[in-house]
Amino acid sequence: MSSINSDTFQQMLLQLRNTFLEEIPEKLDRLDQLLVAMEKTGANSESFNEFYRIIHSLKGSGGTFGLHIITTICHQLEDLLNTTDGGAKYTPALITISLDYVDLLRITLGQVHAGNTGFPQTEERLNGLRKQLAQKQFTVLIIDNSKLLTQIYLEALAELPLRSVVMADGYTALMRVLTEPFDLLITTNEIPVLNGIAIIGALKLSASKNRNIKTILVTSNTNLAKSQSLATDADYTVIKDAKLAQNLTGATKLALALNHSGDASISGNCFKSV
Repeated sequence: MSSINSDTFQQMLLQLRNTFLEEIPEKLDRLDQLLVAMEKTGANSESFNEFYRIIHSLKGSGGTFGLHIITTICHQLEDLLNTTDGGAKYTPALITISLDYVDLLRITLGQVHAGNTGFPQTEERLNGLRKQLAQKQFTVLIIDNSKLLTQIYLEALAELPLRSVVMADGYTALMRVLTEPFDLLITTNEIPVLNGIAIIGALKLSASKNRNIKTILVTSNTNLAKSQSLATDADYTVIKDAKLAQNLTGATKLALALNHSGDASISGNCFKSV
C-alpha cells in the first residue's frame, strides 16, 4: 500500500511540475508587459508589487519542483528589486536589466523542456548580470532572522565597498551560498532549524566554489567563540555586545583584506579561528 501511495504521490508531483512549466510562458509574458509599462511611465506601486509577486512565486515553485536554476535566477532578480525602495528607485536602467533576467528565464525554460540538467550558459549570463549590477567590490550574504540585528549589521557595513544580501531562513540561505557567488558569509548561531554553525560547516565541507570564502559567526555565547578551532568553524567570531557593530566592521575588513593595520579595529570580543 505504501508503495502505491508513493507512486501516486510521485505522479501527482510530476503532474504539478508539468503544469507549473506550462504556465510559466504566460507569466513571463505578463512580466514583460509590466516592465515595458513601467519603462514608459515609471514604476507605480501596483505594477511593481505585481511584478515582485510573480517573481517571488516563480522562485518558490522552482525550488518546490527541483528547478533550482529558475529559483537562482529569481533570487538574483529579487535582490535587485529589494534595492529599489518598493519601486521608488526602480530606474529605467534597472528595468532594462530586469528584462534581461526575464529573457534568461525564457531561455532556461527552453533548456528545461529540452531535458537539460546542467545550465552552464545560464550561470555564465547570471554572472554577467551580477557584475553589471555590482557597483560594489564584494558581495556579502547575511543570515539572521532578527530585523534589529540585521539593521545593525547593515549600518556597520554601510561604508565598506560591498553589497549585502540579507536572508532570514538558514536552509534557503545555505542553498544560495552553495550555488551563487559570494565573497563573505555572515551568520548568527541563533537561527531556528539550521543554525549558523551548521551552515558554515556544510559550506566548508561542500564541493561548492564558495567553500573557501571567509565566514563570520555572530553569537552571544562567549565560550563557543573561544572554542572555535576546527576546520569547519567560522574564520571569525563576533560576540553580541555593545561593540558588536565595531567588531563586525573590523572582522569584515580583515576577512576581505580591507584592513592593513592588523587587528587594531577589533576589541577583545572578536575571535579569529586558529
